[in-house]
Amino acid sequence: MIGRSRVTPWLYVAPALLVFTATVTAPILWSLSLSFFRWNGLGAPQFAGMQNFGQLFVDGIFRQAVVNNLVFTGLGTLVQMVVGMVMAILLLSIRRFRNIIRVAYFVPCVISSVAISQIFAQLLSANPPGVLNAMLGSAGADTVPFLSDPRLTLVIVTLVDAYKFCAIYMVIYYAAFMAVDREVLEAAELDGCNWWQQYVYVKFPLVAAVVASTVVMLVSGTLKGFDVSYILTNGGPGASSELVSTYLYKTIFTSANFGYGSAQSVFLVIECLIIVAILRRLFRHDPEA
Repeated sequence: MIGRSRVTPWLYVAPALLVFTATVTAPILWSLSLSFFRWNGLGAPQFAGMQNFGQLFVDGIFRQAVVNNLVFTGLGTLVQMVVGMVMAILLLSIRRFRNIIRVAYFVPCVISSVAISQIFAQLLSANPPGVLNAMLGSAGADTVPFLSDPRLTLVIVTLVDAYKFCAIYMVIYYAAFMAVDREVLEAAELDGCNWWQQYVYVKFPLVAAVVASTVVMLVSGTLKGFDVSYILTNGGPGASSELVSTYLYKTIFTSANFGYGSAQSVFLVIECLIIVAILRRLFRHDPEA
């Protein structure tokens, strides 16, 4: 009977465990093993030792992609947190048509990245002039090449990606604020707290754990960002908006360099694990940990 009780939980988690192993664990192990070989997808792989990993440090495009990835992660995390929080607060202050507005806020999340990227490509186009450049032209200003200026592309890609996913964190923060005990807020009102003081001294401290969790989610998600950069700018011009994920995709599927691309993917996994581990350590509330 005891043995059966130990086996039963594993039977429930077995389907999810098998799917996770097949779609996550096995590809990671395969990439790790392939990163020690040179292989173009044809013939037998040739053992290369640590050459693929050594190439990471001398590849200028890869170094630029790593820097871009960190900027993309930092700025994207900040924008999505702040905008999501502001949207949640605004939604809480709305009395009428709240559900309709909440759905409208969430629409970008359910639109595909291809559609979002095409919308912004039309809005920001320089030739022919898109909506934004047409407005600048009507005001007498010069046309701005938003998607071909190396100084702007990474920021634009980051903001478009953030625009798509802000509503997810709006919903999380909205649910967290709604879960705050009403009696606590009423007590704060009796003590003379105004609207802003309730957020600063009552609501924000009570949802701090939720905010910390979303930071980890955001960082781990943006470090693996791919679709908007690849669709909107293809990492260009040059490598100005190249991310690690887009560069490794091109290395594997365009250059057919599976070994070097696998080394890049291993680097990305290790980078994600290290940064997320640091964040979890920083946000841990146990003083003895």
